Amino acid sequence: MDKLKRIYDTFVSSGRFISATPYGSGHINDTYLVKVDEDVEYILQRINDNVFKDIPKLVRNKELVCGHIRNRLIRHKVSDITRKYITYFYTDKGNAYYKDYEGNYWTLSLFIKGSKSYDVIPNSQIAYQVGIGFGEFENRISDFDSKLLIETIPLFHNVPRRQRELKEALSKARPDRIEASKELLEYLKKFDNKMLELQQMKDEGILPLRVTHNDMKANNLLFDHNDHPLCVIDLDTVMPGIVHYDFGDAIRSACNTAGEETRDLDEVHFNMDYFEAFTAGFMEKAKHLLTLKEKKTLAQGCTLMTYLQAVRFLTDYLDGDHYYPITYPEHNLQRAKVQVKLLQDMERQFDKMNQFILNQ
Repeated sequence: MDKLKRIYDTFVSSGRFISATPYGSGHINDTYLVKVDEDVEYILQRINDNVFKDIPKLVRNKELVCGHIRNRLIRHKVSDITRKYITYFYTDKGNAYYKDYEGNYWTLSLFIKGSKSYDVIPNSQIAYQVGIGFGEFENRISDFDSKLLIETIPLFHNVPRRQRELKEALSKARPDRIEASKELLEYLKKFDNKMLELQQMKDEGILPLRVTHNDMKANNLLFDHNDHPLCVIDLDTVMPGIVHYDFGDAIRSACNTAGEETRDLDEVHFNMDYFEAFTAGFMEKAKHLLTLKEKKTLAQGCTLMTYLQAVRFLTDYLDGDHYYPITYPEHNLQRAKVQVKLLQDMERQFDKMNQFILNQ
């Protein structure tokens, strides 16, 4: 606790430190909710330098994007704007991060009091509001130049990279883990060529490069007490990308009836009602941004992001569980199975998904 107080005190903010407790369900960073002696709370976060290699530039990405959203909200005379973007605080040296004596990087941001998020979507109305929130985020950053941002994780959604990493992990994996993964590997292999299509269109400039969140899970959207969306959080992976990454990852997360941590595969289904509700909300806010080619290929983003997440979980399992924190030995294998089950259900309903998007 003394250490966290010392770190908090390096930032120029309001209120004397009282306590800091672990907060949220993220896999990568260490996040704490800081209480002070005033009517305000903060999020203190250690950014994982095993995952992110240039944290000062990562923080700069966040500053630029949040500043752009703030200016846009002011320009459109939106009320109560500090609840609709992330406010970062600076150290007395003028940096939006603090590097401690152990080499760890920390940021401090304003906690949006009274906000909440959903790990699992409870109904179609919330799915619609998630679509509204994420579509509004795409809208607010649509006029920001993606060339101003660095890739915080180079080749993050690059399909050849993820396929190569899976093969490398497989070549070094323990025999028992290879055997346990056999059925999943066979299923995923049949998608290897199909999943290159969006990558190729991106590389050839057929799909426009945009500012994208790149980790658009449902629980990265905050709501107010009336279940109206406030703002998107967890901006570490904001960087240049294609809209399919955000739309697909949001669908992968929001339309899984059981969530990605379930141990019961029988509970895992692709919820078409949630898909339609989310898509209606998303398109209401972002349809005018999309090219015809983006719209025609948007459904592929859903299968792509589910495939990639299955590949990443399975790669980590075969590699000895170095990336995602686990709570039991087969945790990453189970996570991969959940994604594969979801992908199978998406396959069956893909034509219907595609037609619904085109009708928006």
